[in-house]
Amino acid sequence: MIVALMTAATGSFAQLQKFTPHAVGPAKKTSIHQQDAVNTVAPANVQSAARPNTNYSINPVTKSMTLWEQVIGTTTYDNQSNNSSQGRIILDDSQVAHATWTLSTAPNSTTWPDRGTGYNSGETTNWGAEPVDRQEDFRSGWPGLVRTGDGGEAVFCHQGVDSITMLKRSTIGSGTWDVSRLPGTFVNDFLWPRTATDGNTIHVIALSEPSNTTTDGTPVNGVNGNLLYWRSSDNGATWDIQSQLFAAIDSSEFEFVSADTYAIDARDGKVSIAVFSQFSDAILITSEDGGSTWTSTVMMDFAIDGYTYDTLTDIDGDSVADILDITDGCGAVLIGSDGTTHVTFGYGAMSDDTPDDTFYSAYLTEDLLYWNTTYATDSVYIIGSIQQSPDTSISIAIAQSADYGTSLASMPTMGEDANGNIYVVFSAADEEYMGNQVFRHLFARVLDATGAPVQDQVELTPDVEFNEYEYVFASMWKEVGDHLHIVVQRDTEPGLNVRGDLDSWDNNDIVYLAITNDLDISANVAESTVATAEINLFPNPTSGIINITGKDLANAPVRVFNAMGQEIVYTRISKNFNANDRESFDFTYLPAGNYTLSIGTGANRVSKEFVVQH
Repeated sequence: MIVALMTAATGSFAQLQKFTPHAVGPAKKTSIHQQDAVNTVAPANVQSAARPNTNYSINPVTKSMTLWEQVIGTTTYDNQSNNSSQGRIILDDSQVAHATWTLSTAPNSTTWPDRGTGYNSGETTNWGAEPVDRQEDFRSGWPGLVRTGDGGEAVFCHQGVDSITMLKRSTIGSGTWDVSRLPGTFVNDFLWPRTATDGNTIHVIALSEPSNTTTDGTPVNGVNGNLLYWRSSDNGATWDIQSQLFAAIDSSEFEFVSADTYAIDARDGKVSIAVFSQFSDAILITSEDGGSTWTSTVMMDFAIDGYTYDTLTDIDGDSVADILDITDGCGAVLIGSDGTTHVTFGYGAMSDDTPDDTFYSAYLTEDLLYWNTTYATDSVYIIGSIQQSPDTSISIAIAQSADYGTSLASMPTMGEDANGNIYVVFSAADEEYMGNQVFRHLFARVLDATGAPVQDQVELTPDVEFNEYEYVFASMWKEVGDHLHIVVQRDTEPGLNVRGDLDSWDNNDIVYLAITNDLDISANVAESTVATAEINLFPNPTSGIINITGKDLANAPVRVFNAMGQEIVYTRISKNFNANDRESFDFTYLPAGNYTLSIGTGANRVSKEFVVQH
């Protein structure tokens, strides 16, 4: 069972709440959710079961100031990860952002033959045209993007056969990709890579292909889907460690490792790999010498040592199934500037009351958990949760939760600022926006270097008038400067086409967000009070530079819509704007044509048309 110590909070913000297990009786096997076996290593048959609403006390959620939100690409392949998100955004030395995602334009497909690496780059107000072609000339997926020590960039992805593929070029954002395979000593195919760089050293982990109903891999070291490691000390020219096994992952504890249930970071010669196992201990594997030697620590203990899938979850030997507290398989890891490794992951719960029926029961959970290397095993804390509605009669039923196989607060990504503060961005259900299913929005929590909170949970997306977007699979650049730089997938329907809900196919937006690093809650207004008669917009027509003057415009949201009514720009007037000011926006990158600019929200929203001429 889990016993956690309380950390001290700072300032006036809420303390972190310790996580303790819940005493709940055996679950009934009710609704069956068939998982997509093509994209998961975990056993395919999962049943959902109700769990009492925990109703944790989370401070009122407020919105941050989103400086910029822009669609940089689309995809019909909507499964960016089976669990944890890979690094998919970097900044170069000029603070230009570069992002990747799994791209496909194939409509209504079951194979996505054009699947590959989507890539785009740009500054906050000027990204390239949305790509329609993958970067490589072969089918691939799971492109993780990293900076290399020689000033270049590399993408690591899998083709489904053979070893992991590396695309590398010497200049970030331009040039031809050199394509190679990671060498190794195993004949297995490798899938679902994760990558981190530290100076000229590249660290890669990937999963050996498992043996299940759709893949024909073989167990490695007795583990059906094992995690292996590669290292290059010369920016990918050669690999001095190839397909190395970890002693901490062996068949006495791990029957298998599931797809994407792991994350990696590297910094100043230290490497940290978190494994968010759902059917065994959640562990952190650490190297203090750049990947040469490794030690392991149990972050969250699985209650039954050496558990075998599809057997009774009986902890106390009374032949009655117990509910086990587990990770949801979806987490992130970050090494701080002081050497502390920070880990966050979704909370999960499971039980199995009928051995050998190929099913287990998964529970609807709603918390994001946190641990770091100064804590003891099982000392984990709640740092995020769902956005609860003020209407206490509202609760989320199983049928209203899109089937991502995660907690309702999960899919985290992390970064650190110059003061050592840790920013955790995650996707969580928002009870305020519930149709047939509840929508997930992006939220953030800020912790100091010890893990103590310095910022209450804050909602990042979407804006007050555009809440019916589903935001999932966020990936954030780990160096937080003036802004958080995030790439995320969004669409208008909770759930996925590729797996889980098996929704009808659609185009999913890949969105770039730049968000002020102070997560300024004073900037959050439910409705701005724009003086409508005082707004002027000039010149019009324009070559792209738009000037705005008027009263009561401080922090007012500004949107631009194209002739088809699609929102293509979202930003805000400066928070310090006064009646004598003039705010200028550079829209020179927009194609020539007719546009509508709106300022404000709700009843105070003002719209003005303008024309761009080049």
